[in-house]
Amino acid sequence: MKKIACISILLVAALALAPGCTNREGETEAPVFITVEMTLQPGFVNVGVAAPVQVSTINLASHLKNPSQTDPQGFANVMCESYTVHFSRTDGGTRVPADQSFGCGVLIPSGGTATLTNFPILSASQIQLSPFDQLLPFNGGFDRETSKPEIDTAFAITFFGHTVAGQRVKSQTATGPLLFAFTGSTNPTPTPAPTPAPTSSGSVARNWNR
Repeated sequence: MKKIACISILLVAALALAPGCTNREGETEAPVFITVEMTLQPGFVNVGVAAPVQVSTINLASHLKNPSQTDPQGFANVMCESYTVHFSRTDGGTRVPADQSFGCGVLIPSGGTATLTNFPILSASQIQLSPFDQLLPFNGGFDRETSKPEIDTAFAITFFGHTVAGQRVKSQTATGPLLFAFTGSTNPTPTPAPTPAPTSSGSVARNWNR
């Protein structure tokens, strides 16, 4: 019994002395964490246009969890492979698109930055699906959950990858608002077929008939 009690005391002491993770960015074993900053967000989406929703500029920054450390060999460089986008309603509704997943393929140097331009957060096909299709005039023009002609949402984007050393990395989650409404269709006007240029076949035929 004394031996068991002694082992228990040692385990408790070891747990008490174990270093705790006080850095909320330290969710993964990598020595770096990634922050996400979005500028020039779309904000408004016209559901009458079947086009992907994109963010003009996304800045990814790598930070060493221990600022006193250095990474001269670049083992903490991060290959960002993919990102997911989760949607939620901010207008009292509940129906949202399914979570979106996209490829990335961007290298973020240890302690450095990378910039993504016009990366999508919602595919074009999703614009024509529920709940956004309810906002189209031929479907009533309003959201059936809120009886409003627009749908207010928020999106959350998170990036995933690994360091050169093989350690997994999950970025901070950045958020932004998106309002969906119908403001008209931009289907292009059909271009008339070009008129063929006159040929000399007519004059040749007249010559033959002389």
